[in-house]
Amino acid sequence: MTTARQDRRRIGARSNSAAGLPDAAVERAAIERFYELLFLQDHEQILDLVTADVRFHAPWQLPGLPDTLEGRDELGESMLWWSTELWRPGSLCRIAVRAFAAPHAWFADIEGDFTALESQRLYHATFLSEIRFENGQIAEVRQHHNTLNQIIALGADVPGINVPGYGVDAHRDYLSAPSETRT
Repeated sequence: MTTARQDRRRIGARSNSAAGLPDAAVERAAIERFYELLFLQDHEQILDLVTADVRFHAPWQLPGLPDTLEGRDELGESMLWWSTELWRPGSLCRIAVRAFAAPHAWFADIEGDFTALESQRLYHATFLSEIRFENGQIAEVRQHHNTLNQIIALGADVPGINVPGYGVDAHRDYLSAPSETRT
């Protein structure tokens, strides 16, 4: 069960709707809602925000997951699999949305938290996304994130990154040790 409000109005509706909001305000609200729902894993409402031929591209994706999804159905199936099989529902911590110079194009800087189901490790997700709208709905998302942080949260131990005794700190420990203990 989601904690997201079950709001069925079309957030991405054009400005000629009864709300009378300018396109920019409607699109900004749709982006904020999209990511709120993504972290809550409310896929049904996410799909209400996108066009039928939406294109979602994450060029640095986890191994085994597609880097490009095309169409509402493919996006829904993929989100349902990767999010519910790998992560507990999380929460959006921060989002900053800025308009590009081109109409209906946006840049979003997003942070939120998930917990991996298997490892129980926290994943502090940071996404940088480019979002484009058509007819009041999200038509394209190009999302960049740190795949290594996801892999570690899912349970990987990476020498030099999250395994004690390796990496920069190990080098500093070696240099600070008395010279007679160095070999």
